[in-house]
Amino acid sequence: MITAHHDITIAIAWCLAWGNKEAPKTALPTLEQFRQTLKNGQPIDPQLSHYLKQAQKLQALEKSARIPATIEQLQTEYAELWNEPTEIGLVFGGATKIKQYVFETSNLQDIRGASALLDRINLIDLRSFFDSSIESTVRNWFKQEYPKLSKALIPELIIYSTGGNILALCPAFYVGQLANAIEQCYTRETLTANSCAVGETFKLLELRFGKIQQPWLQDYLANSQHELFQAYFGQPNSEDSAQPFRDRKSFNELVTHLASQFNQRRSGNITPNRPTRAYPPRYETHPYA
Repeated sequence: MITAHHDITIAIAWCLAWGNKEAPKTALPTLEQFRQTLKNGQPIDPQLSHYLKQAQKLQALEKSARIPATIEQLQTEYAELWNEPTEIGLVFGGATKIKQYVFETSNLQDIRGASALLDRINLIDLRSFFDSSIESTVRNWFKQEYPKLSKALIPELIIYSTGGNILALCPAFYVGQLANAIEQCYTRETLTANSCAVGETFKLLELRFGKIQQPWLQDYLANSQHELFQAYFGQPNSEDSAQPFRDRKSFNELVTHLASQFNQRRSGNITPNRPTRAYPPRYETHPYA
């Protein structure tokens, strides 16, 4: 059985092997064979072993709670991961203002139908973007609208897709396209339901240590009583002064960052290089005369 840990390793290795550009660094058939051998636990092509080793090194860091005191020390101690030029894309999206859509009518059958439709999009349609074996009414549309993106996605990239939202990794170049496809899928299938999706690219090491920027641990320890530091990291721990910083600086910080961007885009704020959502599409849906 493939574990979730193994799936994430495959996803990270896939993104690294794809690279930062539209076309993969390695021929697509070779990449697909690379993924299949990783799934089956078979020996892989030596030319692609670097990407697997990088993913495994990153995964191994999860077992260690230690964070270097400065960014310079982080750069020195994890030089190979720090110097990895390929970034990893992360996309978060889903339906918004769900009650407004589901309870638009008082008819019980319509309410159930609207709820079931949103569930189908989240649990089936969006997953079919990544997995061609899933039967979905939107799969053909997605392949026609985003032919190159459909080839860049694999099932292991999905971190979770439930509760009305999806969170997934993807090759760095396709972050904006995947976010657009998620929003378009909801509009295409529901016409009036609101949806939102955002994405960003991150350095490989940020998947473990959160956003690598000042202030860092040394700065936090020197200013842990400052109200701004406490507002972001929480109250200091009397037993372990670095614990609040360690708790914050993880993959969860990236998700929190995207959730903040999600709320900003939902409010109509401009997202760089993306179609504006200040005026979401609205369709007249009068009942038959």
